[in-house]
Amino acid sequence: MNAIRDWIGKKGVLHFTLIDPDKQLPEKAGELAKLAEQYGSDAIMIGGSTACGSVTDDCTKAVKDSCSLPTILFPGKAAGVSKRSDYLFFMMMMNSKSRRFLIEEQVKAAPFVKKTGIKTIPMGYIVVSTSSKPTTVEVVGEADRISGRDVGKAVAYALTAEYFGMDCVYLEAGSGAEKPIPQEMIKAVKGRITIPLIVGGGIRDPEAAGKAVAAGADVIVTGTIAEQNTEKLRDIIKAVKAR
Repeated sequence: MNAIRDWIGKKGVLHFTLIDPDKQLPEKAGELAKLAEQYGSDAIMIGGSTACGSVTDDCTKAVKDSCSLPTILFPGKAAGVSKRSDYLFFMMMMNSKSRRFLIEEQVKAAPFVKKTGIKTIPMGYIVVSTSSKPTTVEVVGEADRISGRDVGKAVAYALTAEYFGMDCVYLEAGSGAEKPIPQEMIKAVKGRITIPLIVGGGIRDPEAAGKAVAAGADVIVTGTIAEQNTEKLRDIIKAVKAR
């Protein structure tokens, strides 16, 4: 079963709110999740590049105590997997040049995932460079650089993810990205794959969210702006749902 596709079939274009356990206390994470649900978000993604299991556990518990939305782990490493979550993006950073992010962290996490029974959502994660300087995920993940103009390269990586049997593709500009993923790239990738397309990073206003949806994104993810300005989060979700 492809959970993302199933949700899209029931609700149309989706919005996910991303919460980094390292950026606020569990209580604040719970408050943000509650607001996100009230505004119409469809799921809470929980994860960060440095968050460990205990921190992620506490954050996930607070989120689940505060809202009824499904929780999806989005960990930067195996140590960030929590037994409390509903789902886990079991992902491969497709354009990483490091064996660690292609397979090693997944191998470390697999026995724990099996033991706890967390539902997995296999995902091809593709980091796109839209900033003048590399984002943290580009540096840490040792990315094979894909610029906003490298449309063919992004399409090739996305097709590879589909042929590997992934349930979805995530085009990510990275936390704090200067610009969102270009519409041309979103449209090209969406036109070539048959699995759901998630887009995030650099989406700071309703206009950017609306353009991503118009270009073909099935899911919009907002993280940094959600933590900084809940009014903008509300407006972004409204724009996503208006499409």
